[in-house]
Amino acid sequence: LAIRAATSEEGQRAAASHTASTATPSVTRDALFRQAGVIAVDSVPELTDAVMALSWQPLPSGRSVAVLSNAGGLGVLAADACVHNGLRLAALGEETREALARLVPATASVHNPVDTTAVVDEETFARCLDVIGADPAVDAVITVTVPTALGDPTGGVHNVDGKPVLAVRTGQTERLAGEIPCYAEPARAAAALARLADRTEWLSRPREFARLNRIDLDAAKAVVAGEEGWLAPDDVVALLTAFGLPVLGGTLTTTEEHAVAAQQAYDTPVALKAVADDLLHKSKGGGVELNVTDAGGVAAAFRAFRQRFGDRLRGVFVQPMASSGRELLVGVVTDEKFGPLVVTGLGGVDTDLLDDRAAALAPLSTADADDLMHGFRTAGHVLAQTDEQAVRDVLLRVAELAGALPEVQELDINPLVLTDEGCVVVDARVRVAPAEHADPFLRRLRTS
Repeated sequence: LAIRAATSEEGQRAAASHTASTATPSVTRDALFRQAGVIAVDSVPELTDAVMALSWQPLPSGRSVAVLSNAGGLGVLAADACVHNGLRLAALGEETREALARLVPATASVHNPVDTTAVVDEETFARCLDVIGADPAVDAVITVTVPTALGDPTGGVHNVDGKPVLAVRTGQTERLAGEIPCYAEPARAAAALARLADRTEWLSRPREFARLNRIDLDAAKAVVAGEEGWLAPDDVVALLTAFGLPVLGGTLTTTEEHAVAAQQAYDTPVALKAVADDLLHKSKGGGVELNVTDAGGVAAAFRAFRQRFGDRLRGVFVQPMASSGRELLVGVVTDEKFGPLVVTGLGGVDTDLLDDRAAALAPLSTADADDLMHGFRTAGHVLAQTDEQAVRDVLLRVAELAGALPEVQELDINPLVLTDEGCVVVDARVRVAPAEHADPFLRRLRTS
């Protein structure tokens, strides 16, 4: 367990001036925590809540929760909090509902969240808990109790064999008999239970790393050897191809005639991209012409680039037009302490608009790659009707490249176009610099 700190710029400056020689960016730190199974929280109360649950209760087998309460309104709040924290309300079986109906008044609710009403005593509440705990659809139980004029059913809260039970008693944080953690409000209990479920899932994660074929490491090393700065487009294509990535490819041209010849050789509509000093975002900088179909259009586009960029123009990259499809960003940036950070999210023109991304540290296990692929908010929509195996393969190969070639300080594939047949790298840029090889599995804070 860890408390996040230095998440603001002010906090990072404070950390740097005291115990930390360099403030680790929060996105890198959180990626490390997730992959290492560290449960990260934002406050001391959250830490205490998690410690109570983890210390005293078993882990749930899943995320399906039942709420049992003698106060209907608080039970509804607990149900809402469960959903908010990524848990699911269990659908109680018919036998469970019939057994509950025999125990509670006719005005009670025997559907989840279960409301026994305020008139049940401690013994009846305990029997209701036994019935709910025996339902195979239930992985965990949250009880919510308040004292009434007829008694306090909190005494009926007890452990259920093999399933965690977390209690809520408004205004009080304590430990009930049987080492049952008791929280002051439903939201805190739901958050603690979600951390138990997270722990279950992390412990059951596959641990294997994929064995990738079609990698020519010698060819890749030859591309980056002795280079510094942003690689030329044809070198980028060679580097990505050496790692088996599905690159669209293209031809780097330096004259109008060469560009025209490239278009005619492709015999298809082409995209022309200016290669110019300090032009990293080609679309924003006016360095892209799409769907050029003939020699005249190619020559005109080349002359327009020359006029726009002048002496900065180093050439024009000619590519066949790619098939349309959803667009992803896949990138790498190297952190000086923890190594390469692989990032993915929305690509194309949406990249900066929505800032919807996920990150993980290389090397990536197969589970890390799946988490990364589904880790950004719109992943479900973007990946719908897509060959996820093809996307996973790209993420694993990019991570392999970053780990094998520490000289690659930045890599930006944007867009990776998702098509019916798989995916294709349409545009990419790579910055290299001299670097030393290090153990990619060794991550430790370094002292000065």
